[in-house]
Amino acid sequence: MNPVLARESRQRFRGRWSWLVITGWVIVVGLLTYLFFVAGRSISIDFFGIRGPLSGLNQAGKWVFEGMTLVLLTAVAFMVPGLTALSVVGERQRQTLHLLQITQVTPFGIVVGKLFSSIGYFLVLILAVIPLLGLPLAFGAIGLVEVIVVLGMLILVVAMQASVSIWVSSRARSNRGAVALSYVLAVAIFFGSFVLMGVEALVIRVDIEDDGRELVSTWLNPYVAVADAAAFPYDDLGGVFEGADLPTPMDPLRLLVSLRQGENVFEGDEIDEPVFGVRRLPGWMATTLVYGAIIALCLWRASRRVTAPRALPARLRRGRVPDAAA
Repeated sequence: MNPVLARESRQRFRGRWSWLVITGWVIVVGLLTYLFFVAGRSISIDFFGIRGPLSGLNQAGKWVFEGMTLVLLTAVAFMVPGLTALSVVGERQRQTLHLLQITQVTPFGIVVGKLFSSIGYFLVLILAVIPLLGLPLAFGAIGLVEVIVVLGMLILVVAMQASVSIWVSSRARSNRGAVALSYVLAVAIFFGSFVLMGVEALVIRVDIEDDGRELVSTWLNPYVAVADAAAFPYDDLGGVFEGADLPTPMDPLRLLVSLRQGENVFEGDEIDEPVFGVRRLPGWMATTLVYGAIIALCLWRASRRVTAPRALPARLRRGRVPDAAA
């Protein structure tokens, strides 16, 4: 086991307030789950006009699953930078980074240990609320495949955000600067990309319904990627706007998914023409490739920053002695 991962895990899970954080997290997520359940069931009962102990459970399950997915993604944006922003700069401030550099752990091993520690802590938080995600399965609103896909995308998003924060931490000179820049980049990726999508859609608005031009900015947004990966229950994207499906929390994201896939959701037409002679990748796959590149680049640059400085040649060391004595 990676020594850095082992030490970080002990510090995180044996902390004085660890149990309180996990307990508070479960309570907050449980309350939000109940609100999503009530909202979905009320919409279904109002639409169909059928009241009973089992009425509206399918729609409630969709609301719980989609709402929980959005809550977990938002938690990644606000929690992961705080968990990883001090991973390297904190060692430097405590003057313990040099102790890590002289051990047998490679610089890349140090960075990977920090990354897996952050991912592991967030996985514990996800596992703590897994029973709540089981409610949509019991209601028959989703299948096990959708749950696995969403969990996989969540882990990918956590790894991407943690890698960016570790890279920022390796370059920062103070704890405050590392935390501030990590949160700025997180807000830019999670929420600023929506502004970028709006600007791009306005620029290509003439051609978007004619030839289905790619919205490249959607590749950066984790919300759109998860909505594209968990492709239920919108096999027919046009049905959302024709009243075939009741509204759910991910309906705005479905519109973005349909636009990037080259479909005119207002007319139900699908555009299957290749873009520049190349068949377009699914949105979640393009996001996976982009996030994989970001993870690799950030970990590589961070490992370069934590590499121990090389010793000076002997002739330079001898030349410095008289100067130091003087």
